[in-house]
Amino acid sequence: MRKLFSILAALLLVIIVGCGKNVDHDDKFTGDIRDAVEESYYKGAGVPYNPSTGTGSNEDKPQAGQLTASEWSDLENYEFYLSLFESSQESETGIFTPYLENGYFDTLNMVKVTVKNELEELISGVSVELQNDNQEVIYKAVTNKNGIAYLFPKTNELDTITTLVVKHNEVVLTEAYQYSKDNNNLVVILDTEDDHHDVIELMFVVDTTGSMGDELLYLQVELEYVISQIKEGNPNTTIKLALLFYRDIGDQYVTRYFDFTTDIEVQKDNLAKQQAQGGGDFEEAVDIALDEAVSKSWSNENTTKLIIHVLDAPPHNRTGEMTRYFNAIMTASSKGIRMIPVASSGINKYTEYLLRNQAMMTGGTYVFLTDHSGIGNRHLEASVGDTSVEYFNQLLVRIINEYHTGVKGEKIPYNQQNQDNQ
Repeated sequence: MRKLFSILAALLLVIIVGCGKNVDHDDKFTGDIRDAVEESYYKGAGVPYNPSTGTGSNEDKPQAGQLTASEWSDLENYEFYLSLFESSQESETGIFTPYLENGYFDTLNMVKVTVKNELEELISGVSVELQNDNQEVIYKAVTNKNGIAYLFPKTNELDTITTLVVKHNEVVLTEAYQYSKDNNNLVVILDTEDDHHDVIELMFVVDTTGSMGDELLYLQVELEYVISQIKEGNPNTTIKLALLFYRDIGDQYVTRYFDFTTDIEVQKDNLAKQQAQGGGDFEEAVDIALDEAVSKSWSNENTTKLIIHVLDAPPHNRTGEMTRYFNAIMTASSKGIRMIPVASSGINKYTEYLLRNQAMMTGGTYVFLTDHSGIGNRHLEASVGDTSVEYFNQLLVRIINEYHTGVKGEKIPYNQQNQDNQ
């Protein structure tokens, strides 16, 4: 009877919270309700698993391989991205046009630069800059494992561009350059060799405010799985892992950081101990978190540098916060840190726009959780083309390996795996 009562009470709490959050997902929930919901998301009715202490039966932890997600690369589908600023049946002015008019982000002018040597070898870790007459840097990016850098000068900066500067170690190539739509896909030959190190510098930046409570517990076990699989699948690779959790001004903490280490087990423990709490309004301290994240102890070597950013809300839409957010993204681009935002339940279309800009401007890709798992609150339908729905944990493993090796992995739809397992 006690077991039955526990199950019914947990279900009732889930229903109450689900009904209490409005359809725009702008509300946050905290306190006793949040704590009870977190506990209710674990399976079983014995001693509940406690994420803050790591105690309790492992049978009560949610299992990895339940959340579903899709990936969409605007870098690889750039013409589709541009179409979102044109009128359509869905929007007279374009779905993203109102957000472009805010003035902070302008990714309508992509310059793609591929760097090779005379042997046709693709060169990673190359700094590529667009400069003006005063040798001021307008945009800076670093080539990925496929030798490609993506730069996004703003529309009002296009006429000021005079020079393309390409640097790798001691080799520097300077060329006159004038932007045009017919001259935005460049191939540069550089007298150098690729010196990519077999090192992955990986940082998880995770929103831990109250509204993340519907998915955080699942995300923790999914990310733990990802960490283990990356380590197991790359036995000869040095993996440096950092964790940064954030909430908002006035909460118990704004950021909580665990620095880069090769001790993966310690970081898995740190991840498991986090709880969702705080917040209060829709926006969170995204700008502070990313500003701090890009300033941490990233190496200056040619390594794979990735930030997996898991969140369900944008930064505060004020000049100071948005400027800090924009500058953090520009810093990441200049350091070769690829940002992979993961949109959780509750984001709105404006947040999607910001996250897709965040991904593009750093040479990253956009990931969004979907409703197919049945876990969490409603997930916003992304404005993308045809894409596969995968299990989130396997999707992230695939993406991280792709950035490290430069080789595309296979997208395996989650429902295909279900059929294979039957």
